Order: sequence, then structure tokens, then C-alpha cells
Amino acid sequence: MNKSELIKKMTKNTKLTQKECCLCLDAFVHVLKDTLICGEPIVLSGFGKFSAKFRSEKKGINPLTKTFTTYPAKFVPFFSPSKAFKQKFL
Repeated sequence: MNKSELIKKMTKNTKLTQKECCLCLDAFVHVLKDTLICGEPIVLSGFGKFSAKFRSEKKGINPLTKTFTTYPAKFVPFFSPSKAFKQKFL
């Protein structure tokens, strides 16, 4: 599902127009990014937790050139589904 399909489904489930749903989705993504960049998690009860995880520096090999490369440490976004959400898939 892409963004436009998601917006159409949101429109069917709410009394909002497609433009309003698009603005809501864009606002949610913007707030999500800003909050994770600040290092704070976002918890949505019954759905899951968005957070940023730290990945330490690691060494790897470029398979084409066979040279060693060091990948720097960084923070990456992470989603952890809630227990109730996981049970829907079992």
C-alpha cells in the first residue's frame, strides 16, 4: 500500500476529505520524525512503540573490491508492536 491508497482508506473510514487526511498523515509523519530525532519514544496503546535505537560502529567487507570498510555508529528508527497487535497476526 502506498501513501495515496492509505489516504483513500482513511477517507472511507472517517468523515474527512482526502486533502484533510493527507494533511493529518503528513503532520503525523512530521511529528514522528521530530520526536525520534530528539530521542523520545512515541507509544500508541494497542498499536506499538516508535523509538530510535543506537547501532554501534561495525566493520564489513565490500564484496566487489574485497576491501575492509568501517560503518559509523548511528541511530536508526525502530518499531516495536504491542502485545495486542502481535496477537492479531498469530
